[in-house]
Amino acid sequence: MSWRIKSLIIYQRDGADRRTLNFNTHGVNVITGNSQTGKSAVLDILNYILMSKSCPIPKGIIRQAVSHVGGHFVGLDGELLVLRPLPSPGTKVSTQGWYQLGKDLKFPNEIPEMCSNRAVVRDILSSFTGIAGAAVLSNPKEPWEEVQAEANIRHAAALIFQPQDVIANRYVSVPGLDSENHRRHTLDALPFLLGIENAEMLAARARLRGLKSNLRTLKVKGKERQSLRANTFARGHKLWLEAQGVGLLEGPVPESVPALLGVLRDMHVDEPKRFDVATAVPDIRQLEAHELAARKAVQEMRKRIRNLREYERSAEVHQDVVSRQLSKLSISELLPTHVSSRTCPVCESESFDPARHRKQLMVTLSSLKGIHAVPLRMDAKARKARVRLDEELVPLEEQHVAAQSKLRMAFATISKNSDHLTADREIDRLLGRISEYIRTIDVGGMDDDEEDLDALTAEIEALQNKINSIWMRRKKTQEAVNKKMTTLARRMEVEFQEGNASISVEDLAIKVQVSPDSDEMTSLSEIGSGANWVCYHLAGILAIHDHLSQNECPVPRTLLIDQPSQAWFPEELRNTDREGELVPKDAEDTNRVRDIYRLFGEMTLNEAFPQIIVMDHAKFTDSWFRDMIRYEWRHGEKLVPKHWVRDGAKIE
Repeated sequence: MSWRIKSLIIYQRDGADRRTLNFNTHGVNVITGNSQTGKSAVLDILNYILMSKSCPIPKGIIRQAVSHVGGHFVGLDGELLVLRPLPSPGTKVSTQGWYQLGKDLKFPNEIPEMCSNRAVVRDILSSFTGIAGAAVLSNPKEPWEEVQAEANIRHAAALIFQPQDVIANRYVSVPGLDSENHRRHTLDALPFLLGIENAEMLAARARLRGLKSNLRTLKVKGKERQSLRANTFARGHKLWLEAQGVGLLEGPVPESVPALLGVLRDMHVDEPKRFDVATAVPDIRQLEAHELAARKAVQEMRKRIRNLREYERSAEVHQDVVSRQLSKLSISELLPTHVSSRTCPVCESESFDPARHRKQLMVTLSSLKGIHAVPLRMDAKARKARVRLDEELVPLEEQHVAAQSKLRMAFATISKNSDHLTADREIDRLLGRISEYIRTIDVGGMDDDEEDLDALTAEIEALQNKINSIWMRRKKTQEAVNKKMTTLARRMEVEFQEGNASISVEDLAIKVQVSPDSDEMTSLSEIGSGANWVCYHLAGILAIHDHLSQNECPVPRTLLIDQPSQAWFPEELRNTDREGELVPKDAEDTNRVRDIYRLFGEMTLNEAFPQIIVMDHAKFTDSWFRDMIRYEWRHGEKLVPKHWVRDGAKIE
């Protein structure tokens, strides 16, 4: 399903007024007028309604005077109304929106609540256009899911707009190709939009990429397994020989990996014949525990005895210090009881008081004698406790020696069987290596991987053959578009009349055959003249839409062209004849512009061809041209009514 524009609407910001622009859904619709009347904004308004990320409508009168813009789209099976608010002052874009699906729809008189967001309305527009759900892969070389996206109306928007800064641009053919991200997504969606690939083909391509990723993984895994398999028999044979050497296996040597695995899996170990420490010395653990307990008891007792000896030594040192202090203080008996002078006979201090100082020394001496008696009592108790502990240590040491003796006897028994013990340990290690070998070498898994690899290869080949058919379809599409573009370009009297023209269905690049004697195609950027650029742009986009209309492709049946006469009608038309026709001074330029509009009219005679909406300065008095004019904005008539505009504001 696709659609055409029935009307566009703008709502007054500071009032209840609104203005509707109605269009013929078939044929050519011309909006002619002077500069700064809002003609170019018609294209920007539709672009914004189609849920552009930013607001292409320039700042100035329209943003100041208009609050909401909307579009009425009609398709084969229904109609769609879309409204979107313009950005509020200070904001760059509005993410809100409103839509209504149905039949015989009309714009609401009052602005409804914006109950949807940009993403929802974009998806509705995409579904209404017939492009919803088509997986577009942003980079075919990358299999990761996060770089995949679905095609939407924004991918198709590039094919329905020819703004005035693009139509005469020698570097890009459609808007957005100068942005790397936008270019990549547009070109990814192009095969689907042109009908070269359908949703089934896109799904097959996505499936193919996933299968190729799985195939690469299996191939890497297969190489690793092949490397492993190359050494598998040698490793298994070596293990078999070792097992045979210790008496675990007998019989002929297996001659294959499966046979080796079977023998090693079925290998029997006679456990009763193996040396067992627990059987030879059943109480070894108990003996070790008794020896440890006896050793700890002896160590604890010796520690307590050491502490008591240390206390005794400290007491002796204390007693010696007190004795020396008592000897020093006994000098107090030699001090005189009274003197006639206040000078100390020892230190010659002038505050000497014999009676008072003698009394103080006697008190200190008495205190030291009291301290001297306490350690003697405690020292006697400590010595008594130490002697008792020395006596208790003897039986503990005897118990420890006995436990050590029993443990040595147990170890001697084990030592006698050391050869058997070593052999059993080697057997245990061998059994561990055999278990690891059996666990890692899974021949069945290898066979399963080989089956998966074969199945993947077969499915990839089938999908690849299916997708390869796209090449022929792309080739036929390219040939048809090139043929139509060449015919149209010659109708517009381009400079290189005898050469062919091409617009690529892969990257939308425009190229021209400058010399008919050479097959070389020259990029548009290498060709001069703005008239050539405009003509080749128009020929290319008309050829694309001719293909779209003949193949029911999921692209809107509408084409908006802004200022196609700009190469011949710079800025404003140069002259006004007596009949009111606006033409340039050069009659040849006038005829070339007329030919372009005649070509538009001829193209739209086909009911399937899109409607064409043209914004231009040109105005001719020919009846066929007057029939194309939908709106003429001159003599004060503009997109935004005068009474909507605040004083001092400027139109874009």
